[in-house]
Amino acid sequence: MTIKSIKVQLGVFLLLFSVYLVFLEKNAWILSGLCISVIFAALADSVISYLKKKEFIVTESSVITGLIVGFVLSGSEKWWLIALAALSAVVSKHVIRFNNRHFFNPAAFGVLIAVFLLGASTEWKGAYLWYIIAPFGIYASFKIKKLELLAGYFIASLILFGVQAVIQNSPILNIFGYLNYFFIFIMLIEPMTTPMAMPGKIIFGAGAGVLIFILYVFGVREAELLALICFNLFMPLLNRRKQL
Repeated sequence: MTIKSIKVQLGVFLLLFSVYLVFLEKNAWILSGLCISVIFAALADSVISYLKKKEFIVTESSVITGLIVGFVLSGSEKWWLIALAALSAVVSKHVIRFNNRHFFNPAAFGVLIAVFLLGASTEWKGAYLWYIIAPFGIYASFKIKKLELLAGYFIASLILFGVQAVIQNSPILNIFGYLNYFFIFIMLIEPMTTPMAMPGKIIFGAGAGVLIFILYVFGVREAELLALICFNLFMPLLNRRKQL
């Protein structure tokens, strides 16, 4: 484990961001849900690793998954709901696989299980703080080569929300208030569940933006997470374009 690893950098960023939110919102309870989620995600990953390799390992990925689940779910949820979301996230990574890779974003999968099957609610802590999230997200996207995915997402979203703003005679700049920056710069660019080929990355980002807009128009809950999971299903197909 080294600080040069983007996974370690993301984990450190999320930890520091959570501490900043505690002081900003003067609410230490923010940390309780994060701690529960991280503990159960790391525990689940360690147990599964032991069953597979006969050794306990706490991976950076499990900690990051736990942190993201904790950021997205409401901090007022019962502890066992947060724990089950974290467990579902990690288990999905080990069980739902294709070509020896998991293809569902683990945190998105776990949160959706908690929301639609267990009645949990989301909070998206700090998602509006673009001036903190965006700089790190752009840096991370550059490091993991996902800038094309971000470009596709923003072009599609700005066009669709822009047309909607014109039709509704709303200020164009209000578009930026619709965007979920935590989702865009932390979850959408997850490297293992998004395409590696440039055309695939653009299609993935733009397609997710279009589907999110459609789901918003129809008032569907958790539009971002549902759109992400839907396009995760197409990730193996989009990766094939690299070979064409």
